[in-house]
Amino acid sequence: MAIAERGRAVAERLTGRDVVALQEDPSAANRALIARKFGESYDELVESSPRDLVAALLGLMVGDVEAQVRRALAVAVADSDKLPARIVGQLARDRIEVARPILEQSPLLQDPELIEIVRTNAMQYALAVAGRERISESLADALVDSGQQPVVVRLVGNAGAQLSAKALGRVMADWAEDAEVQDRLVRRPALPFELVEQLVGAIGDRIEWELVQTRKMPPEQARALMQAVRERTSIGLTAKEHGDRKLERHLRERLEAGALDHDAVLGLLRDGDVAAFELALGMHAKLEPARVRRLAYNDDRRHLAALCIRAGVPAPHYVTIRMALDLAGRSVQPNQAKDDSYSSEAMQYLLHQYERLRLDEAAIEELIEEV
Repeated sequence: MAIAERGRAVAERLTGRDVVALQEDPSAANRALIARKFGESYDELVESSPRDLVAALLGLMVGDVEAQVRRALAVAVADSDKLPARIVGQLARDRIEVARPILEQSPLLQDPELIEIVRTNAMQYALAVAGRERISESLADALVDSGQQPVVVRLVGNAGAQLSAKALGRVMADWAEDAEVQDRLVRRPALPFELVEQLVGAIGDRIEWELVQTRKMPPEQARALMQAVRERTSIGLTAKEHGDRKLERHLRERLEAGALDHDAVLGLLRDGDVAAFELALGMHAKLEPARVRRLAYNDDRRHLAALCIRAGVPAPHYVTIRMALDLAGRSVQPNQAKDDSYSSEAMQYLLHQYERLRLDEAAIEELIEEV
């Protein structure tokens, strides 16, 4: 009651009425409700109320025999940076339904503790850790070491996870036949180029079959398309080994001669010369190739729009680039139930969206710097 009275100014969620209601009905459901309200108010209460009183109540809730009470508390305090380390560790090792929100969100859990939890607990704990907003290379290594397919799928699909080239190579080798892992690998930002040839070789046959199955494409056309992809990859790898210097020098000469305007850039994409398209777009935007790729292939297409605006790409050209990249993405994940066509209304919407973003310089810079 004292905490409720002191905290009322900063948190109306926990009141004296709740305490009275708890006295009248001390059921697990009512205790869970109090735990949630207390947890939502915790950061403010710890600053405005006697700390020993707040700590005592926190300890009672963490030690409650009912998991639903502890879970209600864990969900409410998962993102708090004011919890005692002992409490965070206790909640993180509780039953998985209690531990999950803490493992996924708590900013107080450091790599050594997370790695220990991953290595000494059931797969569901590692699965929760794999969903954290930021994952270091050392923590990612521990998650890969788990050898659990759901964990690897979630880790590889997490754009905030830092995976070393060695870890990605292990994933590619260990899960070469797993479609879910591979589908997420190809969508990772800044995928090391040396893995591309291996990846295309592993998934090419499956994509070839799905092109036939889902698009009713004649087998010979699907086979020719995948062969072109493999050849394009091999050419790209050779170019990468030499730093793309020859290609970049050639494109820069064209740019300085006025022969690499936006129509020419679009022509590179139309001809399937993706490496040249990326370099040329980067030259117009004055951005390095790695950032161009992160912007162009980001799931949030506002990043692509910002890239094209920075490069001075006219709105109709942007719509063409957007359509081409969307179609290419669907060929990698052909089971997605999306229409390959764009209605006139959809294209008008994209044009309007692009022109509106063009007027917001701050938003453009934020999107460019965000990735």
